[in-house]
Amino acid sequence: MIRALPLFESPLVCIERCDHPPDVPHVDPDEERSTTYCISFVERGTFSVIAGRRAWTVGASELFVTVPGLVYRCDHHNNPDDVCLCVGFGADVDHSALNLRGLARHVPVAPLTNRRAYLQRRLTERLGHHADPLAVESIAGELLCDTVDGALPKRLYARAQLAWYARRVDAARDALEADYASPHSLTSLARSAGMSPFHFARVFRELTDVPPHRYLVAVRLRAAVERLRQGESVTDTCFAVGFNSLGHFIEMFRRTYGVSPSRFH
Repeated sequence: MIRALPLFESPLVCIERCDHPPDVPHVDPDEERSTTYCISFVERGTFSVIAGRRAWTVGASELFVTVPGLVYRCDHHNNPDDVCLCVGFGADVDHSALNLRGLARHVPVAPLTNRRAYLQRRLTERLGHHADPLAVESIAGELLCDTVDGALPKRLYARAQLAWYARRVDAARDALEADYASPHSLTSLARSAGMSPFHFARVFRELTDVPPHRYLVAVRLRAAVERLRQGESVTDTCFAVGFNSLGHFIEMFRRTYGVSPSRFH
């Protein structure tokens, strides 16, 4: 039996932590057929995956990748002790813009690179009661894009296409800077830009060198600096600039400026 703990869900992304209850006997099915696009990190343990005539051992240095229609079998060798962080992608993902079907080239096992391990760490840090949808969806989108085509060279955009993207990215930046205190989602930003969410996130990062949620955090922190200089309290500043967790605000402020907001002058 597999136990799934929901950690985050939106129309774009569903994230679960899956394990095996120790008090329930586990029997590996003879065959499984995937119905979703999913990238899973193995947080603990190992297991085998058999697809066609090949078999792989999946552990902490691999990703378990599935696409709709994939037929496979898992073998836990009578020791189901693995824990996986499963990142699934919903129906609202634009398959053509992201070449999502290109994920099929990497099933059922892909290597865990330093870049993907970094994204796993960032994603895990942002899951929880105060999860920021824009941050979680953006990081999941980065993971998807890196797994699909991270090793491919980036082609240059035609001049007209670059101009089209640039206008929309600039408009999104202006919106984030003008209304930084409001909650934002990847879906809403992409809708305003006339693009699909993960495609927008990829283009935004490519042109600005930061993903949308990190851009927004930087804007909020700059606004926080001004409020603190004017004598506003740390707590009031935190919520006034759009953070919904005081602890997260203090952590991001210290990481950016080297001191806690209470000691900032």
